[in-house]
Amino acid sequence: MKNLKKLTALGLAALLTVAAAGCGGDDEPAVVNKGTGEIPETLTIYCGISGYATKAGAKDMNDMLPFQMMEEFTGCHVEWIHPATGSEEEKFNLTIASGNLPDMMVSNWKGVQGGAKMYADDGVIIPLRELMEENMPNLTAYNAQKPHVAKQYIDDSGEVYYIPFIRKDEQLKVYQGPQIRQDWLEKLGLEAPTTPDELYNVLMAFKTQDPNGNGEADEIPMSGVKFENTSQAIGNLLWMFGTANGFYVENGQVKYGVQEDAFEEGLKYITKLYADGLIDKDYLLNDRDKMDNKFMNDKVGFVYSLQPGNYYKNMNDGTRKVTGIAHPKAEGVTNNVFDSSYTQDVTGISIAVTTANENPSGSLKWLDNFYGGKGLEIINFGKEGVSFEYDAQGNPKLTDYIFNNPNGKSQQEMSGLSLGTYQSNFPALQLWSYYEQILSPWGKESIETWAGSAGTDGVVPPLSFTEEENETIAQNMSQIETFVSERINKIVIGNGSIDELPEIREKIKSMGIDEVIEIYNNALKRYNER
Repeated sequence: MKNLKKLTALGLAALLTVAAAGCGGDDEPAVVNKGTGEIPETLTIYCGISGYATKAGAKDMNDMLPFQMMEEFTGCHVEWIHPATGSEEEKFNLTIASGNLPDMMVSNWKGVQGGAKMYADDGVIIPLRELMEENMPNLTAYNAQKPHVAKQYIDDSGEVYYIPFIRKDEQLKVYQGPQIRQDWLEKLGLEAPTTPDELYNVLMAFKTQDPNGNGEADEIPMSGVKFENTSQAIGNLLWMFGTANGFYVENGQVKYGVQEDAFEEGLKYITKLYADGLIDKDYLLNDRDKMDNKFMNDKVGFVYSLQPGNYYKNMNDGTRKVTGIAHPKAEGVTNNVFDSSYTQDVTGISIAVTTANENPSGSLKWLDNFYGGKGLEIINFGKEGVSFEYDAQGNPKLTDYIFNNPNGKSQQEMSGLSLGTYQSNFPALQLWSYYEQILSPWGKESIETWAGSAGTDGVVPPLSFTEEENETIAQNMSQIETFVSERINKIVIGNGSIDELPEIREKIKSMGIDEVIEIYNNALKRYNER
C-alpha cells in the first residue's frame, strides 16, 4: 500500500530519532520544542485512570510520577477528564453527545462500535496519517522499522484515526500458556512434555503415582475451564495439533476449527484424556478462581493459564515450583499457538484527536514523546533517583521505591503510580526492560519460555469489517458458537460421540458459517494489501 510505503520512506529521514528509542542518556529529540509555543501549554484529555494508581492515592493522572515528569519535560499541562470506574462507555457516549469535546480522547478506538472512521465522518475526531508523519518522528521511525505494527492500526483505506499503545518487545505480548508443577515432575523423575503423547504420559503419572505425597489418589492431573478458547480453556489442547476452537489462518486462508481434520484429531485426544480421568471432571463448572484454588492446594498438576505470578505469591515455599513449559506440538505441526495476544503489538488502548482541538500538530508533537527519547524513559521508568537508577552498564533499574515502599504501599500500587505503561490506560511504547523487573521469577521464566516456543503464523491478524459484515458475523456466530460449545462439551464428557462431527459441521453450514468465513477471508485480503 502506497501509504505504508510512504511511512517507510519518511522513516528513513527520521532515523536520527531511532537512537532515542532506547532508554538512557539525556538526548532530547527536537520534537519536544519546549518553550517554542509549538506544543500546547494546556491539553484536555479524556482518559480512564489505572486502578492501582487510584488505590495508591492518585486523584487524577497528574498525581502519577511519569505525567508529572512529562509536564516538566514538555511544558504542557494536562487537564484530565476521568470517567468513574464501570461507567467508561456511558461517559464516553455522553461526552460525544454533549458536543463539549476535549482536545483528545483515549478509548478502545480499535474496537469501538461502528469503527473509528464513523466518528471521523460524524465530525468527532480527525484523520491523523499526514499529521502523524509530519509531527511524530519517533513513531514514524518506529513504523519504518516495524511496518507490520503500523498495519495493525492503519485503516483498510490507508488512513490513521488513532495513535495506539504499542508493545515494543515480543515478551510483552506473551502472558499466558501451559504450566506444570515442576516439583511433581522432579519427584517422579519426569521431563517436561513436548508432544501430545508425552503430555498424556506425564498426566497419567500424576494420576497414579501420588506426586502430592499425601497417600491418597486425589490428584487432578489437568484442570481448566470450558472448552471455549479462553486462557484457561481445555480446548487449548487443540493447539498441539495445529488447530483451534475458532478461526485461524492456514496457507493464507481463514478456517474455522471444527470443520477441519486436525480438529477431529485433537478432539479425540481430549476426549481420551477426559475418559481416562486426566482432565478435571468439573471443568465445565470451573472459573479461574476455582481452578487456581485446586492448583494452589496441591490437587492439580497442569493447566493453561496466565503467567504464574499469583502461584509464585502463594506457593513459593522452597519446595513447590510452577514452570511455564514450551508449547507442546504433534509431529509435523509448526503453528501451535492460536492466542491473538501473542501477535498483537497494538492493544485496544488508543488516543484520537477531536475536532475541538485547536492545535492538532502540537498535540501530536507532545504525544510523540511517549514513543522515543527521554520521554520513553519517563513513561516506562518514572523519575531517575526516585523510581529507578542506572546500573554500571547504563541500564535503568527499578528501586525500592517500587518494591519496598516506605509508606507501606504494595508493589502493584507503586508500579501503577510510578510506571506509566504498567496497567496503563494511556497510549505509549511499552518496554520489556522495565516490565521484566516487576515480574516474579516464575512469571519471567514462563513468559520467555512461551515466547521462544510459539508458532503463531496461524493467528488471525486484527481485521477490520464493514458495518454490514459485522452485522452478519454477529448474527451468524452467536448461534454457531452456542451450538458448537454445547455439542463439543457433550462429546468431551461422554454424552456425545466424535462420530457426531459430520452432523455438527452440516448444521453450522446451515447457520451460515461459510458466509462468515468468506467475510473473514475478504477482510484478510484487505489487511494484507494495507
